[in-house]
Amino acid sequence: MARLISLLLAPRRSWLLVLAVTILISLAGVFTLPVLDRDEARFAQATVQMLETGDLVRIRFLDEDRHKKPVGIHWIQAAAVTAGNWISGALDGRQIWAWRLTSVLGAALAALATMAIANHLLGHPSGLYAGTLIGASILLGTEGGIAKTDAMLAGVTAWALYALVRLREAAPANAQRWGMLLWALVALGTLIKGPVTPLAVGLAIAGLAIWERRIDWLRPLAFWPGPVLAALLLLPWLISVQIATDGDFLREAVGGDLGPKLVSGHESHGGPPGYHILLLAVLFFPAILFLPAGLNAAVSALRSSGAHAGPARLLLVLSVPFWLLSELLPTKLPHYVLPAYPALAILAAWGVMRWKDTSALWRWTGVGLTLFGSAALCSLPIALSLQFDGPAILSAVLAVMVLALVLAGLVLAVRDQTAPALVVVIMAALVWHSGARGAVAPATSLFPSRDAANFILTEGWLTADTQILSSYTEPSLAFALRSDITMTGFDTLAGAAGDLSADRILVIDLTRLPDGDAGPPDQAQVFLTRLHARACAVHVIEGFNYSRGRATSLLIARTGDCAAFQEPD
Repeated sequence: MARLISLLLAPRRSWLLVLAVTILISLAGVFTLPVLDRDEARFAQATVQMLETGDLVRIRFLDEDRHKKPVGIHWIQAAAVTAGNWISGALDGRQIWAWRLTSVLGAALAALATMAIANHLLGHPSGLYAGTLIGASILLGTEGGIAKTDAMLAGVTAWALYALVRLREAAPANAQRWGMLLWALVALGTLIKGPVTPLAVGLAIAGLAIWERRIDWLRPLAFWPGPVLAALLLLPWLISVQIATDGDFLREAVGGDLGPKLVSGHESHGGPPGYHILLLAVLFFPAILFLPAGLNAAVSALRSSGAHAGPARLLLVLSVPFWLLSELLPTKLPHYVLPAYPALAILAAWGVMRWKDTSALWRWTGVGLTLFGSAALCSLPIALSLQFDGPAILSAVLAVMVLALVLAGLVLAVRDQTAPALVVVIMAALVWHSGARGAVAPATSLFPSRDAANFILTEGWLTADTQILSSYTEPSLAFALRSDITMTGFDTLAGAAGDLSADRILVIDLTRLPDGDAGPPDQAQVFLTRLHARACAVHVIEGFNYSRGRATSLLIARTGDCAAFQEPD
């Protein structure tokens, strides 16, 4: 065992440990957590429709174009789902784990890139520390288990920042190759989530240029094959989608999605400056323990103008400008600062290595932030269980285990046993991810779409010719059932259902019925009364719609040839 550990900690093999930690944590909940509303379900369903139609250019959710994000993540998901379908019928069975594997890969890429940057700037074992800390973080670990853009974006952006670091210090013979790689990674990042990767790289370049008052090292970026390579990666799809949508994609993506984020809290996702700082103790756990010490080490290196002044300057420009911009934007979501996490994780690794030489103020700041973050994290599964019928005892046991590990790690850190402390707090993160995401959350009543779909499929109601009409419009239901589902308002559903003789499944959100103010008789109640009398079978699912923040009752009815269906027991 000791020999195995020494082999894993060796500079040339420590990437295996980083990879193992990141993948284990990202996989928590991948196979147990139902598809999430709303972004994950929309991304996954759009990829389903690409595979079903063979159209790899246009991005559509049901019968509407989805002109928000570029196509890159859908292509990567399509490849993963195709492989998953060959293994276990992932596409036909709508097994969301196959879609999520792209995010697991993205998280792994981010952790490995963080390790590469750290080793280049600070040497071994900083890469091992930084890679495992970012891989175990709450934010990257959670995004690594959700089938949307952000984990893969973090991976591509982190490697772009690595290419930027290498370009800055490259010998003339190698500079052009690093410049071409940077162009390619920026193009790939753009293909995944538009301007985020170019913005992260551009802000770092601007920060260095202003700080150092020199830009001569950027000349390799003007080497013509680099921009041409980026154009070849990006323009074919962009031109194709513009032609296919009559120019609507860019018009709506910029004017309807990106533009509003810059001027207001788009889609109710607003927040004041300082929003991301307030969340850092929770989302950057467990690395938050060592981050204050790392920031102190970077500031001290800058003041001393020694050998580590250059790495300190680089780490600050790779994180601070992007973080400040995220704080200033009126639209805020927790994952928006994820491209700054690699540099923060390296600073935290620096804090691990300089812990014994750090003043008590910075060390106790890290201890206090860790206690706050871990307490908040442990309260979350308990609150979910108590509020939404989850496993309360399991949540309590989970909280005790995590807090015990955190306290043990803090005791070790206070006693200057930093390596064991690092191992223990990463174990605490692994336990939290596995328990909260993998076990507690899936057992709650937060997933009415899952329960509705399971009931429909278990009862055998869904046949090839069955039409599905739903006034419950959350994207998760479409993904869980079928792409030809019709999602509409109750009035339209009632009108389309007609005389209730057709082969249909009706899903009605009873908490969003018309208010009946038009006077008696209440048309909604008239329809529901007739449905109960004429339907082959009726069933009600109770749950909580977290997207709308309220309890939800879903009435599921089967109409048509009643000989094949019976009322469930």
